Amino acid sequence: MSHLEKDSKIILVGAGVFGLSNALHLAQNGYTNITVFDRLDFNSNHYTFLEGADTASGDLNKIFRSRYEDKKHYQDLAFKAFDIWQKWNRELPLVPQNEAEKYTGLKIFDHCGMLLLDDVISEGRKKSGESFAKEGLDVLIYDINKEVDIKRANFSGFGNKIKFATDLKEKIPDLKGSLDVTSGMLYASRGCQYAKYQAEKLGVKFILGGEKGTFKDYIYKDETQKEVGGIITQDGQNHIADLVVINSGPWSTSLVPELDGINEATSGNVVIIKIPKDRKDLLEKYSSKNHPIIGWKVGHDREKSYQGGIMIFPVTEPEGIMKMFVRQTKYTNPIVTENGQVISIPKTSNSDPPFQYLTRHIIDQVKSWLQDFFPDLVQAGIELETKIIWYTDTINNDYIYDFVPGKNGLFVACGGSGHAFKMLPVLGQFLVDKIEGRSNIYTETFKWKDPQDFPKDVNGLKEKLKSERQYDKQVLSGPEDMKF
Repeated sequence: MSHLEKDSKIILVGAGVFGLSNALHLAQNGYTNITVFDRLDFNSNHYTFLEGADTASGDLNKIFRSRYEDKKHYQDLAFKAFDIWQKWNRELPLVPQNEAEKYTGLKIFDHCGMLLLDDVISEGRKKSGESFAKEGLDVLIYDINKEVDIKRANFSGFGNKIKFATDLKEKIPDLKGSLDVTSGMLYASRGCQYAKYQAEKLGVKFILGGEKGTFKDYIYKDETQKEVGGIITQDGQNHIADLVVINSGPWSTSLVPELDGINEATSGNVVIIKIPKDRKDLLEKYSSKNHPIIGWKVGHDREKSYQGGIMIFPVTEPEGIMKMFVRQTKYTNPIVTENGQVISIPKTSNSDPPFQYLTRHIIDQVKSWLQDFFPDLVQAGIELETKIIWYTDTINNDYIYDFVPGKNGLFVACGGSGHAFKMLPVLGQFLVDKIEGRSNIYTETFKWKDPQDFPKDVNGLKEKLKSERQYDKQVLSGPEDMKF
């Protein structure tokens, strides 16, 4: 890749977490000619699936965590992101009134803590504890089975957060787990909106929604199609660029077929619980000031077990919604492309026909789990709603930040693997590092992968049409399954 000047034309395809972070860091580092395209009009849907967004970035809330087992480089990166989230939290209430009116609230990061529960202590959890201890942060982790930790939690103001677990032990005597008060809830849509606002203030242009914002094809400078010189949008317009960056989340592989085998679209199973407005007792009980995020059997070594991989958030305000997500089974939608590749393509609420119902296998477990863990919600007569948000899993769960081999002028930034949102404030620095020729542990970790180097296929990317996780092989839930 030839050297880019500060006024070189840079096009980013995708305005989700990776696109926003890339645009922001490019602008902060002096690049002045940046345009971001996206098929969705985030100005109207405000980055939330409640208003039509169908991407993993367009969510109600996400988890902030910094424990990463023995992967200290990710832990350190989360620490850096934490500082910036806190800074954004202080800045957001100071935006002009016309900007503030676009947000449902002026808090991005809610430091509510996270309670991770299980009936065993997994190896992954042990490694995370050891890593935190080396940083002196183990004092911010409260073991639910240690009286001294329960007392520390009470006197530190977290007694109501750990009480959920101590009460649950009456039903599950061998319950194990800990309250991590370094974790919290990110209001996802607000975080994206504020990142976009900052980028626009620095001169970044956004072309969003409809044919004008939708990628159609590349502009090539040569007949061999090795030199990318821009993009064509669905409205037929040519957009010339010195560098094209594809940061299109689960759609990235369909735009960059070379990603096949190292990057795949998989489903995120989201369940919404709307607490009745007249149940102010439940809204208060499960508010973030009284209730943490709850995780049950989470982590790669536990989430595939029965009722595994379940997370539930405190009430999202002002919507009065408790969101659950289940990463136990990551479903796919493989199709055979014209060139014979098999690529998983998202099916969403914006597809034709719309696609929104989770598998009955997941819903049955969610209902059973809620009856055991949150019986008062069930007794309140709640009904469930479901959303499917597509994630991007890589061959080894590391992000991908690199130039596409064999193509000049084309870069990819994708592969969130379920843990990228919390890194929104810092991800874009690695695009800047790569185009300016700097090398560090992150540019090395996030470099282009060869699937042959990974005999252990942790996310099943090599299953393709043999996969039993294909949506077309599943029994889907329906409206009748949303009731208890």
